[in-house]
Amino acid sequence: MILRRRQQGVSLIEVLVSTLILAIGLVGVAGLQAFALKNNQSAQMRSLASALAYDLADRMRGNVAAANAGLYDPATAAEQSSCRTSSGCAMAEMAQDDMQRWLDNVEDNLPMGAGWVCIDSTPNDGAGTGNPQCDGNGTRFTVKIWWDDDRDGEISVAEPNVERLAITFQL
Repeated sequence: MILRRRQQGVSLIEVLVSTLILAIGLVGVAGLQAFALKNNQSAQMRSLASALAYDLADRMRGNVAAANAGLYDPATAAEQSSCRTSSGCAMAEMAQDDMQRWLDNVEDNLPMGAGWVCIDSTPNDGAGTGNPQCDGNGTRFTVKIWWDDDRDGEISVAEPNVERLAITFQL
């Protein structure tokens, strides 16, 4: 008669293998979580940039004469305290104040945030405020915003990591 020995428990090797498989799975889940957080932060910045761009468009719609006169120039942006009083200010001062407050919002809310507004027939170009590449052609205004999405200290305008938003609108 042959006696068969039945296994009475789990061997140490089986426990180690299952622990290793579990550890690999948990590392994978942690990697997916980190990837999701990064993409969520990127989406949040793009949404914020969009809201900021539409904010400037609305400011310009509120001061159409100044916008059409070219007074919404980031180079001449300056805070005008008289615009926040009951007596108000002139349209040129309002444009300067709007631009300064908008540029401050872009800088405060986006990492390395910078913005520009101009008349441009090719809105999806430009490498920053030093080179916005506004051609002045057409009748449509373009708001361009750049920021450092991956926080590496540089703004990238080349694929695959484009950190630019441009909207166009007409008054």
